[in-house]
Amino acid sequence: MRDLLQTYAHNFSNQLEKMTLEVNEQRSVNHPIVFLFLGDLTLDALQSIMRINEEKWQNSSGVLYFHACQTETVINPNVLSIQLPNKEISRKTKRKDIYEAFCRDEDKLIELNKAYRLLSSKLAEYGKVYSSLQKVNLCVVTAFDDPANILIQEFTLLLKSILQESFRLVEVDLYGLIKEKQDGANFALSTSLGISFFKELDRYQRDDYTFQKDLQLTEDQLRLPVSHPPSPLFDMVYLLSDKNEQGLITSEALLQNYEIISNLNLLKNRKIITDYHEKMDSYNHAVFRRGIRGNSKEPVYASAGFSKVNRPNKAIALYAASHFYQQLVEGLKAPIFQPREKLLSLFGLSETFFQKYYHQCLPSIDKLEDMNGLIGTTNSYQTVKRMSVREAEEYMFEGGAELFFAANFKEPVRERLQQLNLKEKIKRILTYHVIQHEKYGVYCAYIWTADSNGSEASVIHELHKMLAETKNEQAEKQTRLEQYYQQLVDSCDFKRSYLPFSDRKNLHRFLHFFFEVVYGTKYELIKLDVKQAVLKQYLEVLEDIHLQLQTKIQHIDEVGSFLKQAALDSLLEADDYLDQNIPEYYAEIMTHITAKLTKKHGVHVFSDHRFLGNLAGLLESGPKALLERVLSVCSREVLTQAEFHRSFEDELLDRANAMTNYENRDVLSKSELFKQLYNRLDDQSPVQIEVFNYTQENRYEEKYFFGDFYSKFMEFALEKEYERRQCKVGCAHEKKASGIEKLTLMGGFHLTDLLYYRNGEKYYQAYCNEGFEFHSKAETPV
Repeated sequence: MRDLLQTYAHNFSNQLEKMTLEVNEQRSVNHPIVFLFLGDLTLDALQSIMRINEEKWQNSSGVLYFHACQTETVINPNVLSIQLPNKEISRKTKRKDIYEAFCRDEDKLIELNKAYRLLSSKLAEYGKVYSSLQKVNLCVVTAFDDPANILIQEFTLLLKSILQESFRLVEVDLYGLIKEKQDGANFALSTSLGISFFKELDRYQRDDYTFQKDLQLTEDQLRLPVSHPPSPLFDMVYLLSDKNEQGLITSEALLQNYEIISNLNLLKNRKIITDYHEKMDSYNHAVFRRGIRGNSKEPVYASAGFSKVNRPNKAIALYAASHFYQQLVEGLKAPIFQPREKLLSLFGLSETFFQKYYHQCLPSIDKLEDMNGLIGTTNSYQTVKRMSVREAEEYMFEGGAELFFAANFKEPVRERLQQLNLKEKIKRILTYHVIQHEKYGVYCAYIWTADSNGSEASVIHELHKMLAETKNEQAEKQTRLEQYYQQLVDSCDFKRSYLPFSDRKNLHRFLHFFFEVVYGTKYELIKLDVKQAVLKQYLEVLEDIHLQLQTKIQHIDEVGSFLKQAALDSLLEADDYLDQNIPEYYAEIMTHITAKLTKKHGVHVFSDHRFLGNLAGLLESGPKALLERVLSVCSREVLTQAEFHRSFEDELLDRANAMTNYENRDVLSKSELFKQLYNRLDDQSPVQIEVFNYTQENRYEEKYFFGDFYSKFMEFALEKEYERRQCKVGCAHEKKASGIEKLTLMGGFHLTDLLYYRNGEKYYQAYCNEGFEFHSKAETPV
């Protein structure tokens, strides 16, 4: 269920981005982009950058990725890969061994050539998603301490040469990922591996760097040279560490670096806006290169910082689902309190229903009149009038009346009760009148079938009461019957005649009384037996159904608890400022939205087929099926409402003031909100590298916002930057509804300026002195 919830929240966030993309071509890249990931340590970077690009770039389907790895890679139609040598590699010489093993293996070189040519062909096939095919941007990503990066010039230049056969210009950038957080056992060796790559990189980036090697290899073993004229290997090298220029290592640093790589490529390759405004000051790659180079004769490098203030879309989506579900459950509980008569009628326990059961099980009471045929001709009233009724019955009928009643009434009722199986009928009544009824539903059925004596209505409780009343009535009638039998015949309540020759008439009047009152009472007793049997079957069936419903209610409660906890968890690591008042604000929003949905679809909106429909049937598949349906309804009916698609600034401002009264002087103004947002973006975007000499001579900076250029906040932020006049500032115009991003570019430093280099040099020298070989023969420093 956790995966369902994450997918739901993730999709809502993506939908907002896609809605932005539909009206915003600026999130497309203009030229084809190929990412080359070198080494096992770039697997996380590959997965993350792919995901970020897919979420943010409208034409990300045309971006290709190549991974050179020793063990694991990503399976994806847009990912090609090759396995590097991974056997018989010594700890002391693993960089060198990887290089030499690859150079000796012509089959591996053929495989690499084929893979690169397949990549070039796929890129041409995907060309329709780009507006220009004149240039390809090749982005090489490697971890500095990954031994596989010893092959970087061969892998980069071979791919460049193959791409140049199809594209006019291939521009190559390197993104170097540096790990400074020490993990204990291997920090010294990994740092030494990083310094060895630094030393090689400084040679690759010199103006006089050249390369020539027979790397293009055909299936017929024909070799063709790959050459590079005197110039730096990479057009630009960005160094991104897990430690920023303030010396801080944060848990978000890696993901931040991946977002930097994605945004740098978007900034460099994005489509140029048609309605350009002078204050947008778009990024110019040539200008940035010249800016960081200055007058330096040595290779110079760049880094970047990234910050964003985003609406917490995932937390909002989770709270929307939780509040929606809470209102759904409240809607299920709402009809619980019903009048007793209404409740009994819904369950088929009204007097009308019992009359049907009596008709089904009991012979007609009129059949009692047939007992008159049992009367003998020799009997006289004078003979029996001093007898008790029981004595008179025995005298006149000699047990025949009881036998007649047993044969014509008791036995048929007993047989019919044995055949009476109300289980399916009771289930149908409960299903159609309650469980599947749009007004009541499964929750009402569960509460009404619970054995409760509280304030909530309970049919089980009513059944127990009715059974007790039936037993009491049976006892009363049995007592009355006994009283009838003990009466003297002449004292019974029937009309007598005192005229001569009235004996026969009085006898018939007594017998009429006898059959009507005595056997009528016996008839009422077996009628009560029928009622008792029906009530017992109801009790048994409803108690069984209640146990079944209990599982369904547990599913309902489980989903509710899960949604509530997930919403709470979404704020555990939340930004106290950006995530403030989400529960309170969106509770009110959801109340308003539910009212709108009720007005549109009717009071039984949750029973509508567009919403939950047959909840009982849905619950048969367990809590996961219910959660899936709820999240689907939320995505379709709730999150599409206008309240969830307001501008970032307006939503945040209203939510920030959600808990304040009109008289409260602490209401946040829009200007104060803008100031806080601007400061957060500025404070959280230091470049991701620590330079030893912070005020180095060649330091050059540029800053770019990603957001709606025409929004009030962007107007405020750009005005602030122009007031400071510290560096070039621009805005990559995007009609983003869910946040604002800021990218800081800085360059002009040398590798020797880095604290990482200065601290790592001693480890590198110590390992070299111990016989560790970090370079191939051609790359060994003099």
